[in-house]
Amino acid sequence: MKAIMYHYIQEHNVNLPHFQYLNVKNFEKQIIHFKSRYSFFDCSEIKNFSIKSKIRNKIFLTFDDGLSCHHKYVLKILLKHKINAVFYIPSGPYIDCKLLDVHKIHLIIGKIGGLKANNLLLELLDNSMLDLDKIEEYEKNTYRMQSNSDSINNFKRVLNYYIKYAYREILINKIFLKCFEENEESIVKRFYMSRDNIRNLFENGMIIGSHAIKHKLMSRLSEKDFKNEIDESFNFLQDFISYKTFCYPYGGKLSYNKKIEKYLEKKLVNYSLSVESRNITKQDLKSRRQALPRFDCNEFKYGQIE
Repeated sequence: MKAIMYHYIQEHNVNLPHFQYLNVKNFEKQIIHFKSRYSFFDCSEIKNFSIKSKIRNKIFLTFDDGLSCHHKYVLKILLKHKINAVFYIPSGPYIDCKLLDVHKIHLIIGKIGGLKANNLLLELLDNSMLDLDKIEEYEKNTYRMQSNSDSINNFKRVLNYYIKYAYREILINKIFLKCFEENEESIVKRFYMSRDNIRNLFENGMIIGSHAIKHKLMSRLSEKDFKNEIDESFNFLQDFISYKTFCYPYGGKLSYNKKIEKYLEKKLVNYSLSVESRNITKQDLKSRRQALPRFDCNEFKYGQIE
């Protein structure tokens, strides 16, 4: 069984000339491609997965981050093809009306490109701000499936993985303000789905899951903080949930640990998704439902990022 991960699905935005996304037309082509090769699950039934389930040659789709393009473009295409999917929503933007740091990073790169973004970062960065003992491990195990330039990879790795959290938000905001003069709240309303959009997804048969609150690297949080990220996110989404499913921010093996998996199990989360380029097996369903693997859409035909 395959789970497929998507993020930005949209059309070209002249105001963000370097922004990376999957073109809407290619997204639909990929759906048609998948339909010719696999059988789509009804995602409302995933909660019943067990080692007795028939999962061979099956597929389902997931969409991360609560992006407005998911309601504007994706929903129509899914309904057209009579497919439902799982949408993972981070609750932070709806609570404080601020962009998540991970999305500020994407917007900065989209606006000025990786080279200029990296140069701005280097002007502000000092080695004392970095977790130096973690750099080699993170460099080896992050963004391996993405065809980014070295400057983009460095910019994202430093701000998502290498930097100490005490400095992260400060640096990101300084660079963001150099690139965007528009009021952040107005960008938030345009960038993310509204509550009504989420409700519309839910009422049209889509599954809504938790993507934590602030899209932080869960493995770097204290036990108190990662529990809060999980609990409060599910509390926010309770009106849109038919069963509990969770998706790890960033999603690689370094982004979560056994303690987090055990807590999700304790909170009766039906399953959680990571990012690992392989099929979900019956053994996964039996012994590790809180770390099911997902493919990135760009590993398949028509999934190339523009």
